[in-house]
Amino acid sequence: MDKVAGKVVAAILSGVLLLPLAAAAEETPQSEFALEEYVVTASRVPMKMSETAASVTVVTASQIEKGGFTRVAEILAQTNVSVDDIGAGATGVSAVTINGDDRVLVLVDGRKINREYFIGMGKTRVNLNQLPSVKNIERIEIVRGPASALYGSDAAGGVINIITRKAAADSTSISVQSGSWGQRNYTLTTEGKENGFGYRVTAERKRQDDFEYKDWKTGKVVTMPNSYFDQDALTLRLDKELGEGRSLSLYVEHLEGKAGYGLMPPGNVQHHPTAYETTLENNLDITYRWGQNGGDNVFKVYHNAADYDIHKGSDTNQPDKFLTSRTTGAEWQQTWQLGENYALLSGLEWRKVTIDAPTDGIYSKDLSNQAVFLENRWNLPGKWTVTAGMRYDDHNAFGGKSTARVTANKELNPNTNMYISWGQVYKAPNADELYGQSQAIGNPELRPETGDTVTLGLNTKFNDDSLLKFSVFSSRLKDAISYYPIDSSYMYWKFANLQEQKRQGLDISWTKQLSPAWNVTAGYAYAQIKNKDQGAADYYLDPKNNQPNGYRLMLQYDQDKWNAGLAVRGASGRDLSAYTASSYWVMDLTAGYQVNADLRAYAKVYNLTNRAYELRGEAGTRGVFPMAARHLYFGLERRL
Repeated sequence: MDKVAGKVVAAILSGVLLLPLAAAAEETPQSEFALEEYVVTASRVPMKMSETAASVTVVTASQIEKGGFTRVAEILAQTNVSVDDIGAGATGVSAVTINGDDRVLVLVDGRKINREYFIGMGKTRVNLNQLPSVKNIERIEIVRGPASALYGSDAAGGVINIITRKAAADSTSISVQSGSWGQRNYTLTTEGKENGFGYRVTAERKRQDDFEYKDWKTGKVVTMPNSYFDQDALTLRLDKELGEGRSLSLYVEHLEGKAGYGLMPPGNVQHHPTAYETTLENNLDITYRWGQNGGDNVFKVYHNAADYDIHKGSDTNQPDKFLTSRTTGAEWQQTWQLGENYALLSGLEWRKVTIDAPTDGIYSKDLSNQAVFLENRWNLPGKWTVTAGMRYDDHNAFGGKSTARVTANKELNPNTNMYISWGQVYKAPNADELYGQSQAIGNPELRPETGDTVTLGLNTKFNDDSLLKFSVFSSRLKDAISYYPIDSSYMYWKFANLQEQKRQGLDISWTKQLSPAWNVTAGYAYAQIKNKDQGAADYYLDPKNNQPNGYRLMLQYDQDKWNAGLAVRGASGRDLSAYTASSYWVMDLTAGYQVNADLRAYAKVYNLTNRAYELRGEAGTRGVFPMAARHLYFGLERRL
């Protein structure tokens, strides 16, 4: 494997390095660096980035294609998001952290997909590996900082909104990928549009055998037993333009899969060589939109249904685990343009989750929440934009709670804006924190998490070819919920409230168009997390922080029929009680070639230097969640 991979890597590197360093401007257009791009997620309505008082990162469909990404987790890992990953998308989980906080709201077209009950996901409660094909993604908007006053309790650290593609024209394409460890992915996409009606259908099949990792103790590449996965997904999106700014959309999503449940290498308590997990998800989203003076008015109803069965196999005396989750929700929001420089955003939300986990003694547990929110927005003289908003949540288990948000944005000139925001945080405990699960003891006495965050930032463009984004934050959270091992084997855990948690940090990103063909992005993120236990006198650094200092560098080439990219990411300052090394550096390489108008070939190499590292750590259990060793894939995409 290593000899073959080495030859392939050398060939790809040679091809990339031989690409010309410059190109004529008329052959390849410059990348866009304007601050006038509109974003939706930060304010729930379309606003110019130059008027948005938040740090927002946008990943486009073109960037996803040229980056050779096959999973949402990979896309986010190349941005200012810290991804808490395991393996190679096989055995399970990918959670996310923004500003050192895993209380992150994840949306698909504005529909919340965070779960109330799931194993090993952190507070995000989203498995990014179980999202449908990246071929469906139009853009991803990432908002750093609290948005609880607009979106509710899961948005304490930030918001990630995955916006799916509408049909653009009559087209059908198929893509085939093959790579390491028996990887074989097949995707069929067909779409059409006529007389204001559009449809887009995507069917995808993914298969992969047990992945390999590099053992940090021996330096040898070994197989992670029982880490295979099979996954099939089907999505349908229908859109109908009704005229006068009105539209109706239907989004249907089906996913089913089976994966080995090895979880950890042999010799660890969570190594199960014969266990496996099956997944079945069916989601439905109906959205009606209408316009009023440029506002984005929405009425949405949705239903998410998920079934998870974990069959523990013959290697353990633990019972099989069965879980069903049913989520039904409705949302309404409307913008009232009350004057040339004054608008009011208003909305109502209702959401109910029903959990059945018979193995854990949980039967028809309901968690529901209803909310109302208002936010005023003023465009003031001197290019100031100010917002002030309030949200009231009524939770069936914890009663009512209000949260507020105030922001101010100043456009210093057409190329620069600076902002400050303050937002309150409120997060009720999840179902597994309250009721427990097979290896974690629930705590019905848990209190909701409360606190606030202050963010200060600056965006500026230089010479039409470079963009700098900078933000700093400070947050304080009371009654933060954490978990503790209750035995020396780290087999069983218990949830409890901390007395307090403090976070502070910064994020800086710089993008430069070196020439019409070459582009570079560099970034650095710092996050310090301090906890104080109940009754304790002092704070201590959170050992699970997987990115106290985070670094990223991307060099991209795009000219004529070629595109290529080199991505470097790393971290330092990690706690050696939770991780095998205080720092790591990983390189990924991708290249693509447009053979003709209908055929594209591409390849990608992960972990180019074959490093041993992990992105998930627990104090006392370091090295049990190894990331994949060097691996690669080749792909072809054909338009029929």
